[in-house]
Amino acid sequence: MKYSKSSFVLACLCAGVVLAAISSRGEARIGERKDSIERRLFSSGGIVYRDDIVEQARRRSMPYLKYLELLPESSEIRIYYKTANGRRPASKELDAKRILAGWDVHVLYVDGKSVIEVYKRSQAMTGYEYNQLLALQADGSYWKKKEKAPKSADQEKSADDISAFGYEMQTANGTVGAKKIGNGLLFFDRELDQLLAEMSDSDQMEKAPISVQGF
Repeated sequence: MKYSKSSFVLACLCAGVVLAAISSRGEARIGERKDSIERRLFSSGGIVYRDDIVEQARRRSMPYLKYLELLPESSEIRIYYKTANGRRPASKELDAKRILAGWDVHVLYVDGKSVIEVYKRSQAMTGYEYNQLLALQADGSYWKKKEKAPKSADQEKSADDISAFGYEMQTANGTVGAKKIGNGLLFFDRELDQLLAEMSDSDQMEKAPISVQGF
């Protein structure tokens, strides 16, 4: 994607703010370093997908895809698989067309720290699993449902209304957002979420005159 000068400056500012924000985080799941996440996952029977075809199949319809070009160059996506019972799967079991029973875990890292995570279950997630995932990501805080603000034509959007992913809940300290997606849960750094929303809006604004030119 080609950016104008103003978009490029905004992208640089976004990268700097994102890196500063995640560097100050504690050891929550969002904000945690890749080596810590992988150490825990691999010791519980988890693996990382290595096959490009399988990985591409697992990425389909993921909510983070539309924002990849707005992220810093230090960004990296890793997709993990973990059985529900902790059994380590054999490589021959992993197939692009078949989803094994268990979990796919998508983690988007920036500068080696997690900023977006998707936990996708192969079947319906139980209420116990749902609550456990929320507890793991709470970072010593607690979850609050997003309140619907009354609509007003002249009312400016507050920080809570600005969201790239359209969160349904966020921690009381405002650091992590969450959203249910199908048989899974999406977690993300709220500061990054707001920045991506602002950058995406700016990019669309700049493209609009070209899009409608000639009408």
